[in-house]
Amino acid sequence: MPASRNAVLTIAADGVGAVSAALGGLLTVAPLTGGRWLDLTRTDVRYRRVLGMADLVLGITTLAGRSSRWRWRAVAARSLLHLLFGREYMRKDRRRNTVTMFALFVIDAVIAMGLRGARRSI
Repeated sequence: MPASRNAVLTIAADGVGAVSAALGGLLTVAPLTGGRWLDLTRTDVRYRRVLGMADLVLGITTLAGRSSRWRWRAVAARSLLHLLFGREYMRKDRRRNTVTMFALFVIDAVIAMGLRGARRSI
């Protein structure tokens, strides 16, 4: 795999991890504020916290596993978490947010597949 492609995947995964950790931390520590920012105001506060904790853990795992063979799994799990967020938006009739979550699911899944392929070729 070309070094430039590997560098792009690494930077993308770092971005996914940083955003995930930041938003997950916000939803975990301040679910009311985070819920307003993420348009989850009609979602139960406890469920916001659960989503936030999952996001936080996956973000930290993605960042901490930068040189690990399993980093792609953390990014793949993060992409699946987008489906949970998307489901929640769909239940609350937030179409634009739902489409955004499903688009992020695809982006993160592509990054995860790229990282997995990069690890196999080493």
